Amino acid sequence: MRWTWECALACAVVGASCGGNGETGTTEGSGTGAVGGSDSGGSSAVGGMGGDGGGGGVGGSDDCEAFGRHGTPENTFTLPTESSTYYPDIQAAFPDVDWQTLDRLYIPAGSYPSLNLGNLPDRDAARPLVITNLGGQVKIGPNDDGNYIWSMSGGRHWILTGRYDPVSQTGDVSVPGHRCNEFANSRGQYGFLSDDAFDLDAPYLHMGLSISDASDVEIEFIEVTRSGFAGIRMLNDPGQNRPMSNVKLHDTYVHDVDGEGIYLGWTGTPPSNLVPGLEVYRNRFVRTGNEALQVQNLGEGSHIHHNVMAHAALHWRDNHLGAFQDSNSQIQMRSGNVLVEENVFIGAASSLWSSFRGAEAGDGPLHVVYRHNYVSHNRVGLGAYLGGAADVSSSYRFEGNVFRHIDFSYDQIDPGATDAGVILRFAGGITAPVTLAANRWEGDEQLVAGLGGPNGTVGSITATDNVNEAVEPIAFVDALSEAPFSLEFWTAVQTRAPGDPPRTYEAGDLVVASDGHLYRAINTNTDSPPIDNLDVWERLPDPADDFRIAPGSPYDTWGLGR
Repeated sequence: MRWTWECALACAVVGASCGGNGETGTTEGSGTGAVGGSDSGGSSAVGGMGGDGGGGGVGGSDDCEAFGRHGTPENTFTLPTESSTYYPDIQAAFPDVDWQTLDRLYIPAGSYPSLNLGNLPDRDAARPLVITNLGGQVKIGPNDDGNYIWSMSGGRHWILTGRYDPVSQTGDVSVPGHRCNEFANSRGQYGFLSDDAFDLDAPYLHMGLSISDASDVEIEFIEVTRSGFAGIRMLNDPGQNRPMSNVKLHDTYVHDVDGEGIYLGWTGTPPSNLVPGLEVYRNRFVRTGNEALQVQNLGEGSHIHHNVMAHAALHWRDNHLGAFQDSNSQIQMRSGNVLVEENVFIGAASSLWSSFRGAEAGDGPLHVVYRHNYVSHNRVGLGAYLGGAADVSSSYRFEGNVFRHIDFSYDQIDPGATDAGVILRFAGGITAPVTLAANRWEGDEQLVAGLGGPNGTVGSITATDNVNEAVEPIAFVDALSEAPFSLEFWTAVQTRAPGDPPRTYEAGDLVVASDGHLYRAINTNTDSPPIDNLDVWERLPDPADDFRIAPGSPYDTWGLGR
């Protein structure tokens, strides 16, 4: 969260009271739980809305996707990483390479403190450049006290993939990631692994992967962990008119990062570059210090679907960026048709959805649909805040979403916070027609202030077939099965609370420590970093993070599906 939305959110969430039913939250999820190449250019255009089978086929019967996703290569080039991994102008560095017909840019397996690939080529959509690992895993970082760890910039129609595919000659059999739905065994097993080791003393906090000055790109089968800031950052310089169009981000695993899981677009003062045609699907954004999902400037055809955003805002007690960084997801839209569907959003301190309309000069109407999303567990009692302004030429539709444990306990750090008692709150500037259809929620909250019940009409809002009843919790195959409220990043001091009081942990509390691992408090303790105090902390096994939906769950096609 940045710039002027902070004021709007402050008024909406904290100043105007925040709420829920005061419960502490129940277990979310089930299952065992971890807590208890060769040279030989394929043709494969960057796909459009809905995916092309590489992740869009959620809930299908085949566990293993067929090989050959990116065609077969004819022209390849292997980067000479033994001499350097710093290529801010890769085309100038290798003038003998035909950058318009090169089918594979191979990065040899190895462990590198940093990697910079700049001035990537503009390619034809029918023949994208595929950038992949060769001969094993490419591990990037940590780059202790450096300015960055992994930067890629420039170009159009290129694909970054760690996918193991012997037909397309990408990736490596030794690091297949979650191929064949092996999510439980995928940690550390992706073709590309970015690990910053929480280098919080660096001159600039590191992104796990930073992409800029690019468009029409695809990112898949990479893992990012322990980044000092966002896991994946994607931004075109707002000082230049270059929309970041048709980006596909899918099948990634971003976990245990200090900032956002994904941070896409511009959050500063307008103007920004429009982001039309964005597709984000089948990702795991898990255990993040700030929002798990933060995407801005969305335009026509953007589609956020079948993702899991779990255990977000774990720095809610000590966020070094200040207030209003503790939602589960922030989604800012400008214009066009935008669809957010069949995702799983679990865990936040503030609202689970912070969604804003941020129209700029020349933008058309906005038509947004939130459909069939599972939304649970926060501390301010407000499920979603819809901010900004949208007139009658735009529209909002919320259909078939379920909300549970929209609770209130934010007064632990803000004694002045009070209970709003609503699931959805709309800013006064939103006069567009709003449809609320067949949503379900549990608890004492109203669906919308002033509606007087689950259905009816108030202002521009029409509500039909909504039900206030008990909502069945989602169940996962093998994911962290502790209540989201029991987990946070360890801190000695609660800098977000008046007077910066010390944080005292009680037996049973769970934390992510400075080494990126989970610990459970054995005894009450204060100012005892877990990695140095194993007499009061127990280190736990790393979570499997298999967030597929367990058999028998009513949400079988949502999130990662089955």
